[in-house]
Amino acid sequence: FLAYAIQAATEDEPANDNLYLGIVLSAVVIITGCFSYFQEAKSSKIMESFKNMVPQQALVIREGEKMQINAEQVVAGDLVEVKGGDRIPADLRIISSHGCKVDNSSLTGESEPQTRSPDCTHDNPLETRNIAFFSTNCVE
Repeated sequence: FLAYAIQAATEDEPANDNLYLGIVLSAVVIITGCFSYFQEAKSSKIMESFKNMVPQQALVIREGEKMQINAEQVVAGDLVEVKGGDRIPADLRIISSHGCKVDNSSLTGESEPQTRSPDCTHDNPLETRNIAFFSTNCVE
């Protein structure tokens, strides 16, 4: 449209090529945006249905008793037991582990599982090895 406006300002009878090009490009952008929006909305609905199909459970020790609860009910002070293949139900501080490895690829993009241990290895909580983050997977 800008090229057509410049052409119209400088010529008496400008060619309509740039106007047609602007209209076509605008239509393509609008149509592509609509398709992207509907595709994203559809994907979001599918992901929500997966979350609702299998409610995540967590094995916790609360008040000295081991119990299976919904992951949304995990509170500060619960001791959470995580095994290989489990999804981490909340941000956790590791107090005991035996060869624990966590797949952080969904958060950091790292392809290799990261070792987790009770030792505080860094002042930054995002870098230390004694923290496991919500929605990552314990692989070992």
